[in-house]
Amino acid sequence: MSFFDRHRIFLYQHYLLYAIAFLIPIFPRIVPLFIVLFGGLSIFAMAKGYSRAEMSEVSILLLMFFFLHLIGMLYTENTSRGWFDIEVKLSLMAFPLVFVGFRFVNTTNFNRTLRMFLYGSVTASLFCIAQSAYKVFWLDMKYFHFITSRFSVTVHQSYFALYLIFAMVILAYLEWPLVKKDRKRTLMNVLIIITLSVSVLLTGSKTGFIMWAVIALGLTGVFVREMKHKWVPILGLTVLMSIMGAIFQGAPLLQSRITNMLEVAQKDEVNPASTESTAVRYLVYSSTFEVIRSQDWFGQGTGDFQDVLDDIYNEKGYTSAAEEHLNAHNLFLQSWISLGIPGLIIILGIFLVMTVQAIRNQDALLLGFTALFFILSMTESTFNVQVGVVFFSFFTVFLARRSGSKGVLPDEEESDEPVTLT
Repeated sequence: MSFFDRHRIFLYQHYLLYAIAFLIPIFPRIVPLFIVLFGGLSIFAMAKGYSRAEMSEVSILLLMFFFLHLIGMLYTENTSRGWFDIEVKLSLMAFPLVFVGFRFVNTTNFNRTLRMFLYGSVTASLFCIAQSAYKVFWLDMKYFHFITSRFSVTVHQSYFALYLIFAMVILAYLEWPLVKKDRKRTLMNVLIIITLSVSVLLTGSKTGFIMWAVIALGLTGVFVREMKHKWVPILGLTVLMSIMGAIFQGAPLLQSRITNMLEVAQKDEVNPASTESTAVRYLVYSSTFEVIRSQDWFGQGTGDFQDVLDDIYNEKGYTSAAEEHLNAHNLFLQSWISLGIPGLIIILGIFLVMTVQAIRNQDALLLGFTALFFILSMTESTFNVQVGVVFFSFFTVFLARRSGSKGVLPDEEESDEPVTLT
């Protein structure tokens, strides 16, 4: 058998999918290498006639959004920043294109890919817990090495919280119902949920808390509807909240993140020199809206958005925002200020199409992914960092292709027989 026959090409592609999914939460910097290899195999498969070109509606929108950034380079002055932004967003083009020549996975291999991301997230969580425990209990460092950025050492804390919460959604999708006759499997599911939930708390991400609460309440509601004994999921949520509450109460730094946020929300004015994250975000948002009100309909350009924001920060004395060169910290405002109304429409269109497709196909996994990323994008410019754009591009194309293919794949492709070496 040839090393590059039809069966083996698809086998290699599946292995690369597993590697990408596993490495995203652990070592995202190496993921581009696997994207290139996956794309090369897709081109080879199309050239050999092993698969036909196919692209989903969401993939087309991602390509449109990427090429709109290229158009934005035509009227940008800071070209060095502009090309850096293009480099960061390459995944918006890469994943739609590399999936073009991919004969889509069957159910078994689709679930395996999801499981690899779950395994990667649990591994990353355990690693973060272990390194923090080593610092605090072995090296006798302060307790705060167990929280915020000192805990989340693999990726930025807000994105790490997103990964962990989506891993919980995947676990519920793959293992539903989570309570099984096999007690060992049930216990393992419970331990994974507790580990991931505690890790979300330890990231100190305020948006992460919100995303976790949405998913926890949503899953509890489904359990209450589906289970015979309604008290069991309510008791489970109570125990889980009690564990997290005890950790929260014992970590003054975590408490301060919530109390500071509430204090800022109650104030009529915010100190321009404030360094507290919620206060600084308020100053960033007000600056962003000021720019949007005065800019042209086509925006500032791919590379000039930061220069314009920095000018506002310096003019108003927002020292912390100016020193850190903070972006808009909101995907939609970031798109609006950079690419104007066209950018805002396309990015909203991407989320709209994903939501409609998920509802139409009754795809809870795609809907959960879309909702989680939307929530995080309200407080982060998620396409301005690779840990955000790679994660989004991969799972958007992966989940949308699968969701759109339900019920219409050829029998051979929809077979649950896994792709393996023979």
